[in-house]
Amino acid sequence: MKKHEVNHAIIKYRVAILSAIIGITLFMGYNAQKVELDYELAQMLPETDSTFIEYNNFKELFGEDARLILLGVKDPSVLQLDNFEAFYKLSKDIKEITVEYNKEDYKGVKSVTSLCSLQGLSYSKADSTISNYPYFNKVPETQLELDSIIKDLTSNRFYKDLVFTKTDTSFVTLMSISLENDIVNSKSRIELVHHLQEAAEMFTEETGIEIHYSGLPYIRTHVMSKVRGELSLFIGLAALVLAIILYIIFRSFKVVLTSLFIVGISVIWVFGFVVLFGFKITILTGLIPPLIIVIGIPNIIFLLNKYHQECESHGKATVALETTISKIGGVIFLTNLTTAAGFATFLVTSSSLLVEFGIIASINIMCLFLISVTIFPITLSFQKKPNSKHTKHLDNKFLTNTIKWLISNTLNSRNKVYFGTALLVLISVIGMSKIKTAGNVVDDIPHDDDVYQDLLFFEKEYKGVLPFEIIIDAKEENGIFANGAKTLYKMHKLDKLIQRNENFKRDFTKPMSIIDGIKYIYQTYRGGDSKYYVLPPPKELNKIKDIKQAGGSSADLSAFLDSTRQIARMTVMMANVNTIQIKALKDELRVEVDKIFPPTEYDVTFTGTSLVFLEGTNFLVRNLFMSLAIAIVLISIFISIMFKSLRTALISILPNVIPLLFTAGVMGYFGIHIKPSTILVFSIAFGISVDDSIHYLAKYKQELALHKGRIKFSVIEAIKGSGISMIYTSIVLFFGFSIFTASSFGGTIALGLLVSLTLIVAMLTNLILLPTLLMSLDKAKQKKKK
Repeated sequence: MKKHEVNHAIIKYRVAILSAIIGITLFMGYNAQKVELDYELAQMLPETDSTFIEYNNFKELFGEDARLILLGVKDPSVLQLDNFEAFYKLSKDIKEITVEYNKEDYKGVKSVTSLCSLQGLSYSKADSTISNYPYFNKVPETQLELDSIIKDLTSNRFYKDLVFTKTDTSFVTLMSISLENDIVNSKSRIELVHHLQEAAEMFTEETGIEIHYSGLPYIRTHVMSKVRGELSLFIGLAALVLAIILYIIFRSFKVVLTSLFIVGISVIWVFGFVVLFGFKITILTGLIPPLIIVIGIPNIIFLLNKYHQECESHGKATVALETTISKIGGVIFLTNLTTAAGFATFLVTSSSLLVEFGIIASINIMCLFLISVTIFPITLSFQKKPNSKHTKHLDNKFLTNTIKWLISNTLNSRNKVYFGTALLVLISVIGMSKIKTAGNVVDDIPHDDDVYQDLLFFEKEYKGVLPFEIIIDAKEENGIFANGAKTLYKMHKLDKLIQRNENFKRDFTKPMSIIDGIKYIYQTYRGGDSKYYVLPPPKELNKIKDIKQAGGSSADLSAFLDSTRQIARMTVMMANVNTIQIKALKDELRVEVDKIFPPTEYDVTFTGTSLVFLEGTNFLVRNLFMSLAIAIVLISIFISIMFKSLRTALISILPNVIPLLFTAGVMGYFGIHIKPSTILVFSIAFGISVDDSIHYLAKYKQELALHKGRIKFSVIEAIKGSGISMIYTSIVLFFGFSIFTASSFGGTIALGLLVSLTLIVAMLTNLILLPTLLMSLDKAKQKKKK
């Protein structure tokens, strides 16, 4: 079917087409009701990555490392009898929390460790057994009794700096809530955290004692709650801002309603596709609905401007609609294709987080094109021809003067344009040299947020809450205890090194491992004197290694030792340091570990959420730069095919690369680090900004045919014909992306600001530099003729 036949068919079969789109939308809307948030940690690494494999192996052996929710209290009044009774009740209440899981009531809390639940050890010489006894069978009846137990408990070195820290002036205690593995990455975690906070707030209301909350499950719950809230916020803001701008430009409620109708259908399709592909809403896919609204409006502006121009030209609305689709439809197809290609390049990253984002964004951008070029002319075909009030924007004096200035600049100031461009590039490159690649696990939460402030509390009192795991593989069964238990003594040496090294002890907590349990058992074996809280020499170690728990069972070592006793685990918590600092710590620790554990005898690996985040960030940065390069090449090919000229493609790319350099320079000067959330700026901005080049070049190509190849006249007429629409769309995109500054997340705010900035600079380079380059092409052509 030829182009004019397609245009005619859209109007002729408008009722059938409209019915089909509404039918598809109802189907998508039905599926959209099933959309869910993703409650798992974002998977930035591919499944074949060694770091990801090691982390999964660790979880198979020892379970989730990020399943602790921590409650912190820094108030000595918690040791007053009434307050302690409330704290004791809080501990019991949390342990009994039930949530709905798989449509059944389920106890989501595996264990609660607090002052109230701690146990001591006693040794029986008669049968050589160790027994556990609770410090608190019940709440003490008198303050004197409580003080006596607390004095005994706080002298226990095993729990010091783990459950409490005590000085002459302060007392800090933790309540560690370990979640069941099934709950950690499920929706039920939200309900559990809600019940937990309710119980803690009742405690605070009763006692006046403030509680601080942290731990990755709690932080992730807080983040996903914000993602859910901001999803609705951004959709609403995008619709409101763009409706206002469209009304200011076109002075027509019908235009506003038609535009919102088109992008509204597109948003429903986004959620429908998320469900159909079996995906969930993540912090990235949650950005797609407002992005679709922002990206969809330029389609409408170009179509509407052309429609109004055609109506003024010959006055027939039906003919104007068909001409509009004929002349602009192909250009909009290419602009949407290049934008979709920019998102589709995320597929090469092999990161499920970005692959899902790329798939949903690219598919829906092309669906947006189909919806725009069908719904737009169909809805206008039911309306009256626009009057002079609605087309008045074509004669806007400010824009007319701006177009005149652009033409004058192109004709008379080429050298100034080139000099200014060179200066801009130089300044940008200097700024780029200052950029660093750095991100934090808890990165984008505002610093005045309660969650971030509580995180600082735990870092001050306990160094941090983010898991860092050291896995020691002795390469043989029972290797941890073989050869006089030499591995244990090496672990003890590493333990002391981490606690004494200035760099390590600043950001790492005291390591937790089987060593601590052995020290405690030995102290108990030697009568309880705290001076025996040490790793015993080999002869003494042999005496206690066969000690059984009362009842004849062996001690449960599964938390820090695998069933074959070949692999041991040392756990430290670390502060919320950035990826540069994590790498430095990891590299320095690797040097020390290799000295203690010769690589020929041991396989020692580092893992945990902190390390996975480090490697994930580095992986994404590498791959996102690669995806940007692919996007540039791919879009260049599209343009060269459309215009049948490689030279035209190269000329069009330059004005869109310079804004990226400028934005990178701004990031360098203002200390905005390269990280997953900010690196997205470049691919998104490039895919959108190149649309201006395509619209301008498409008009230039048409004028070139009309003016029989005369470049100078074609350049001028192209500015007149496409300049106003390019300015309008850039304004819309600027304010559209600016809505993301309303986010609570630093990365989303940076994304909004940087993309907005990039697109404004891209508008200027496409309206100033691109025509100037084409004029230089004309000059070169004239010289060649002479």
